[in-house]
Amino acid sequence: MKILILICCAFMLPSLVYAKQAVTFLSYEYFITAKEKSIDDERYLAAFTKVLSHKFKVEQHTTNVARMLKQLSGQTDVCSFNILKTPQRKKQFIFSAMPSSMFLQRRVFALKDTLKDLPEQVSISKLLANKHTFATLTSTSYQELDSMLTMYQHQIVPIIGAGDFSRLAKLLLHKRVDMIIDYDVSVKHFLTSQQYAELDSREIIEYPEFNSGYFACSRTQVGTQVIKQIDALMQSAKMHQPIKQYHYANFDPEIAERIMTIYKTYYKPSIYND
Repeated sequence: MKILILICCAFMLPSLVYAKQAVTFLSYEYFITAKEKSIDDERYLAAFTKVLSHKFKVEQHTTNVARMLKQLSGQTDVCSFNILKTPQRKKQFIFSAMPSSMFLQRRVFALKDTLKDLPEQVSISKLLANKHTFATLTSTSYQELDSMLTMYQHQIVPIIGAGDFSRLAKLLLHKRVDMIIDYDVSVKHFLTSQQYAELDSREIIEYPEFNSGYFACSRTQVGTQVIKQIDALMQSAKMHQPIKQYHYANFDPEIAERIMTIYKTYYKPSIYND
């Protein structure tokens, strides 16, 4: 009997050694529902998970932003993409070296009368110093503005809970706050064309032209291994087309070209020259 057990173990051992480690990629609900997923996001993520599946058992799930951030900061083997880097998040998650994507910055939105005398670029610090009130989302980071918004928290209406993104722009229409800081695509999504026409927006001086999102994984052994693989993939020629296609699918050609120029200039020119 002992000999039989040893023989069985000998046959099982290789399969245990070479078993793929499981990792879950989380897509977060931004202004999409579970039934209305972004086709471009899904295709882009699939290009990476297909290659990663040679080394890992990859699953995909959709969740909300708060749950996603909580899971990324825990000990579950999870990853996501297009996550903003912040000093706090860099302590909690492992980020890819290269952005998974770049996208247009947030803007200041307000009713037209509120912005009519302001220049095309505005300073959030000056707007706050001038007593303007804002609504912000507790589930996201405003990066360069985070410390400033904290300092003026008595002028900030924090939005938390389900449907937080959809409630942000509507506070302006109800005149609950003077201004919000949001992406144009998000404001358009949650308002009717008539409601959107009531608003105006300005660029924010404190922000660079584009924002960058990154792949991020939990600080586990598997998460570390996945990020190493992603860093290698993003520096490989095979991922040039998915990165380029993703940005051209989501932006006007002129904007996409400017984004790709940043990739070519700051990451690995030999890959992105075509």
